[in-house]
Amino acid sequence: MKHYRDYISLKIINAASELVLIIISYLVAAMVRYYLGEELIQIFHRGDIAKFIPFALACGLLSIILYAVFGDYSTIRVKNIRKELTRVFFVQAISGISTAGLLFLTNGSQFSRAWLVLFIIVSIILLLIKRVLFSAFSLYWCRRNQGLANILIIGTGNNARRYFRGMEKVLHKECEYAGHIAPEADPQIGSYLGTYDMLNEIIDRTGADEAVVCSEIDEQVLNRMLIACAIKNVMVYIVPSYNDYLSGGRILSTYGDLNMVEVSALKVDNILGVNIAVTSMEGTISRITDNLKDWKGQYICVSNVHTTVMAHENPEYMKIQNEAVMALPDGSPLSSYSRDNGKTTAKRVTGPDLMRELLLRSGENGFSHFFYGSTEDTLKKLKEKIEERYPGARIAGMISPPFRELTPEEDAAYIKQINDAAPDFLWVGLGAPKQEIWMAAHRGRINALMLGVGAAFDFESGNVKRAPKWMQNMKLEWLFRMFQDPKRLVKRYFVTNIKYLWLTRK
Repeated sequence: MKHYRDYISLKIINAASELVLIIISYLVAAMVRYYLGEELIQIFHRGDIAKFIPFALACGLLSIILYAVFGDYSTIRVKNIRKELTRVFFVQAISGISTAGLLFLTNGSQFSRAWLVLFIIVSIILLLIKRVLFSAFSLYWCRRNQGLANILIIGTGNNARRYFRGMEKVLHKECEYAGHIAPEADPQIGSYLGTYDMLNEIIDRTGADEAVVCSEIDEQVLNRMLIACAIKNVMVYIVPSYNDYLSGGRILSTYGDLNMVEVSALKVDNILGVNIAVTSMEGTISRITDNLKDWKGQYICVSNVHTTVMAHENPEYMKIQNEAVMALPDGSPLSSYSRDNGKTTAKRVTGPDLMRELLLRSGENGFSHFFYGSTEDTLKKLKEKIEERYPGARIAGMISPPFRELTPEEDAAYIKQINDAAPDFLWVGLGAPKQEIWMAAHRGRINALMLGVGAAFDFESGNVKRAPKWMQNMKLEWLFRMFQDPKRLVKRYFVTNIKYLWLTRK
């Protein structure tokens, strides 16, 4: 049976149902406004309801477009009511106020403010109720028709018992319990199935599709189990003990109160032809620090919707993205796409956040940094901020290249200056696609790991204010940046994002 994400028709129905609810909200608000009576507020005529129907349609369509950009229709699951309420409130308020303002400016008719407030409140309530009901029904449908994750607990000790207790609370709601594998039965953990060497037989017998390792196991035994699970398409997670295996992204356990890490090599998700890394911030930093010596002379791309669509339309640029040692999911839609494809460890890794994290860890690791790009003024401010915020970070040098094509002599001089400084990281802030093209052209010529981080210099220096954390968490950073630089970003965010949504439709 196909997943919801594989049915474009269901996504259209989902969006259309919300458009209908917004129209219903408009009519309900209108009737409430009408029956309030002229004694309470200014008189309101029934003819106004029909007069402003285009307003409701425009407001509804704008809301649906914003929800689609946020990825709301890629899933019908509601995981956090508070976050869902915040996003719905924000979108309905922006849509209602923006459309009412446009209506006033175009035909001079002032939309009733009381009616507008009622309309926004009613639409928020109906949309939230609809989403919660759809989410509950989808879980019910999965239990009845598709089944839920069938999980094995591997190992003994306190972690295994804690995980089992956490799983018991949600059995038959979010997961199914396949049983327990350990050298011997633990009376506090139910459904003992057998020992580690019986794993193949147990997977076949139980139909398990996930396994959680909860205690330290001999490395050779663990390797054999990982191979067996890989062959049988069983996803393996561990409660962190095996530092040598922490190559996946750190995620919070859905079923217990323990953090789990997916055990795997670096995975990628092919999005419009670009191999986007399935990773997290901790996973990325761990991989960079482990491979820093081997990766010197190579580069990392920090990819977003804009660069991914550009790569899709330009084979040369796609080649540059795919030849990077990692193409990180800077944009929330990229990591959301991977999670919707079942890659649960996919998290957003932004260029500014990655630069900040590596600067923070420079003291304990002895990292040195070189910065290439932007203006002299920005680099001066950046140097001051780094020295103030990250006292352990060593700045090996800074270059503000001219805003034109370099001569071969200038380029050679800059390469020599960078290599003579012997940095660990070369941060490139030229903007996309220029920075990726520059890094690819200098691969093997620069003795440092190059990272293209776009606007990170402006954020860290204080030239440009970054969106508040709550807006980042709600996937609204793009809106904050668009208001800062509308001339440059309106086309990028709306045209490119709509194109991305169309190209990744399923």
